[in-house]
This record gives sequence, C-alpha cells and structure tokens, in this order.
Amino acid sequence: MTSQFSKNIRAIRQKHDLTQRQFADTLDVAEQTVIKWEGGSIEKPRQKSVIESICNRFNVTEQDLFGFADGFYSKLYGLTLDTKPSSALVPLLGTTHMGEFADEDDCDRMVEVPANVVEAHPGGFCVHADGECMNNRYPSDSVLFIDPHMQPFDGCAVLAETEQYQSIVRKYSKGSTALMLSPDSHSDAFDDIIVRADDAPVKLKGVVVWYQAEKDVR
Repeated sequence: MTSQFSKNIRAIRQKHDLTQRQFADTLDVAEQTVIKWEGGSIEKPRQKSVIESICNRFNVTEQDLFGFADGFYSKLYGLTLDTKPSSALVPLLGTTHMGEFADEDDCDRMVEVPANVVEAHPGGFCVHADGECMNNRYPSDSVLFIDPHMQPFDGCAVLAETEQYQSIVRKYSKGSTALMLSPDSHSDAFDDIIVRADDAPVKLKGVVVWYQAEKDVR
C-alpha cells in the first residue's frame, strides 16, 4: 500500500514533467530509489539532506511531502502544487419541483462549484432546477447552489418547502401580513404563492447564490 509520501512525491515529479530518471538525477539519487519511493517500498527518504533537497529544488515544504497540507494538491485532482483549486465538489441533493431530497451522506452525485463560492457560503448544497417558473433568472435544467444559512431578503431567490411542494424555487418578498413567493418567468402560467399567518407554514431551505446550466456542469 502506497503512503501519502509516495503519492505526493509522484505528484511533484509529474507536475514538473520529469521522468523517474530525470527526477533522480536532479536529486542525485538512484533511479531505483525514486521507483521505490513512488511504489511505497521505501516509506520516506532516510537522509534528512535528501528531504531538504526535494523541498528546496521543488519549492515545497515537509508538510507537503508527508501529508495533506495547505497549498498541496495531488495529481488525483488535476491541480498543481502552487495554485489553489478553482472549484470544489458539492453534493447534489435532489431536484426542485419533484422527488425527495437525499441526505448529504446518501448523495451519490457531486458537482463542481467555483471554490470562492463554496468558501463564501460554507455548508451550501446544490439542487437540480427543473421547470420554467424562474426562467428569467435560471434556465430549466440548471444546477443551483443554495446557502442554507443566509437570511433571505426581498427580491432574492429562495428554495422553499410548501404544503404543495417539497421543494420549489421562487422570488422572495415579505410584507407586514404575508410572505410572497413569486415566479420570475416570461410565462404567465405561474401564480404567486401567498402565505399568511393562518396558512400552513413555509420552510425556507436557503437562498440561491449561484447557478450554472446543467449542460455546463461537470
């Protein structure tokens, strides 16, 4: 079984487009040594000077070599050592307008969302939006990223649970006596949902903060 060092040293070498022989020559070690590092039969360099040489020549830290440290991204994610990831994987929990949402632990699909969006909205999740009720903002067959902790404000789009729908996306507005969930569509086929104090309560699941057409989602 390969160690984390084995994976990381291979990622460093491949990031610099070096063969195992070239990598060995750069460090003044035998090619067979590099092969054993990457294969896991040698867990780590025995000489401190070799570790220092790797760090100095390839601008990494000992933390980078031996664990998941900030700034180190392995070949498995297609990222380089000196750049932060441009995207992050987020669970897709269900489809709005139909079906039941999965718990995050049971979700079998992840979608890529820009890393800065995920960082700005921790705890967020994605839903698949189906329908035309919000097509002035989001085309049907889009993926929406939801912040479940953001306080809704007038004019924002929210994911809500109503008596009729387990999940629905609508434009939010709140007056002194009622809450209104309105369509934002170029079609007049959709009605406002008006919720007054004596109506069945509406559960707000979060605010839509980002979207992407499904065809563009990886």
